[in-house]
Amino acid sequence: MTPALPDVVEVRSLYQPVVDLTTRAMVGVEALARGPAGSPFERPEELFAAARAAGRLREIDWLCRVSALRGALSAPLPPGQLLFVNIEPGVTDGFVPPDAVDLLQRAEQLSVVVEITERDLLVDPAALLRAVDRIRGRGWMIAVDDVGADTASLALLPILEPDVIKLDMSFTQARAADDTASVVSAVAAESGRTGARVLAEGIETEQHLRLALDLGAGLGQGYLFGEPAPLPRRAPEPTRSVATLDTTADTAPVGTAVGITARRRPRATPFAVGAASGPLQRADGELVVSLSRRLERQALANGPSTVVLTTIPYTFPLDTEAIDAARGVGTSGALVAVFGRDAHRAALPTLPNLRTMDIAPDDPIAAEFTLIVVSPHLTAGMLARVVDDGPDPGFDYRLTYDRAVVLDAATYLLDRTSAAAPMFGPPGNG
Repeated sequence: MTPALPDVVEVRSLYQPVVDLTTRAMVGVEALARGPAGSPFERPEELFAAARAAGRLREIDWLCRVSALRGALSAPLPPGQLLFVNIEPGVTDGFVPPDAVDLLQRAEQLSVVVEITERDLLVDPAALLRAVDRIRGRGWMIAVDDVGADTASLALLPILEPDVIKLDMSFTQARAADDTASVVSAVAAESGRTGARVLAEGIETEQHLRLALDLGAGLGQGYLFGEPAPLPRRAPEPTRSVATLDTTADTAPVGTAVGITARRRPRATPFAVGAASGPLQRADGELVVSLSRRLERQALANGPSTVVLTTIPYTFPLDTEAIDAARGVGTSGALVAVFGRDAHRAALPTLPNLRTMDIAPDDPIAAEFTLIVVSPHLTAGMLARVVDDGPDPGFDYRLTYDRAVVLDAATYLLDRTSAAAPMFGPPGNG
């Protein structure tokens, strides 16, 4: 049983070096929270478990953030050095405690990288995207932590476009070859497209270091380079500034971060996004459905690192073939979200990673037929709208593999998902 938190909780921060793996020069630190020394809450996992149980997660998360920033400002951390700070996205709702306002203003001089753990990625994508917007709005960067511990987490990397991808320590220390190949391939694809830096965790020996380099990591941390400890009051001057360049992995020196610009939140529907980006085609429903089935097969081939998003026109029936297709991608993908009316949702199977969202007749997407597939190696979308709502409906459509277009359309739909009603399957089934 988790012990109850005391009314007043003291949180302190230790800092572990983050280094350039080629030169071993320190390029930053990760702030690691610790509860009261000698208490049951000294270890962060126990502290946060108790905070969740007590409904005090936001309070404790802010205490840890404040401690990390205050320590880095007091040392001080040299200019240009990265400060990695962990957060709980579920409580990053824009609220700022009054006593933290001044601290956040002073922290603008720091090069902060906010870490999101992979376990958070698929819990509430809409809240996560809003949190990422707020973080980047402060001029801070994003890191995704423990990548690869669950391969499903790779599905949202293309949408989040993190500045730093932190490989789970199991890859550095021991991992089955097949898992390593699939995860490293996905991470390399994302890093190559966006310039995100790859950081290997858990480097404790020279052998671990060699493996991290083999995996394509340019940054690393672990006991080989230093244990978590308080920052010295006069930290060593950095040998490399890592937070000022905005470039790609092809040209950036090892140890630089990219400062990816936040993705513009699209207000247009998926079809409108597609229509604004290129010429439309017109076809009957048979061709549009046939093309979407092809995308579904591609989604199945991409396996558990895939997000599939679909909208069903309000007036359309949901036939057996469509239900079977939803079952197939819902079984294999990391996250499948279906937008439709109640009759559509009730016909769908109950699956752990299948979410259904209700639409009304006047919903902006009520006349749209959408199928979007996002994975580390594939971004594709059928973005269509009914133009003749009769027995043989016609569609204007755009089938696109344009990454920016597909991700904008996907983001619009993910923004409308909700953990408050993440119905895994039809309404009425928890």
